[in-house]
Amino acid sequence: MVFKREICSLFPREYERWESNGIKWVVQDLPPEDDEKALEIFRSDFCDDEVLCSTSGISRNPKSFQGILDFWRHCITQRTSLACYAEENGVRTLVAVNVCVPAQKVEEDNSVEIVGEEWQNVYHSLEYIETKCNPFEFLNLDVLLGAYGLLVKREYRGAKLGARLLNAREPLSNVLGIKATSTVFTGISSQKLATRCGFITIAEASLSEMAEAGLKYPKDDQRTIKLMVKKYK
Repeated sequence: MVFKREICSLFPREYERWESNGIKWVVQDLPPEDDEKALEIFRSDFCDDEVLCSTSGISRNPKSFQGILDFWRHCITQRTSLACYAEENGVRTLVAVNVCVPAQKVEEDNSVEIVGEEWQNVYHSLEYIETKCNPFEFLNLDVLLGAYGLLVKREYRGAKLGARLLNAREPLSNVLGIKATSTVFTGISSQKLATRCGFITIAEASLSEMAEAGLKYPKDDQRTIKLMVKKYK
């Protein structure tokens, strides 16, 4: 059965609220009315910032670029993504998003086609690293909270919002009845952040290794992606 969140009167839930430097911040569920704003944040920066997407050239190929946007759109409509808002002078702005989606050990339905050669290359990379260590088997669980991108708007970077979003996965998982999260972290800074937030590495692969496996990356590129997990009590 495909995982589906039951939406109740408590949606969207707030997971953290704080104030600093005159700004009021809140981390909560991403509500439907902000789906397009979230996609715009990813449309603007993600494919040029993230290692696999930028190296594969997704943003230079309209078919792949549209394909990954359609994939994100499908993910966020499941209503399990996290959003961070900043409120200044009475104006509330969406400033960061973590596209989260429950994943099951046995998936019965993948209703989103992975379209575009470059996007397929990235997606197959995520599949490849899981062949080295299956997170479901490692954690002995049938359902995990997965994620397909965390992005903070450029002008709000440095406020440690990434850590706030990663930590908010725990109360979100509690609401969903999920006991762990699993993500492929592709950049050094995101890998270090995940470690500080309590994630452990269960598999890693260099772009060079993935090139040898048939994926389209430079054969001398030693940058490494890591499959990392965190189990909740």
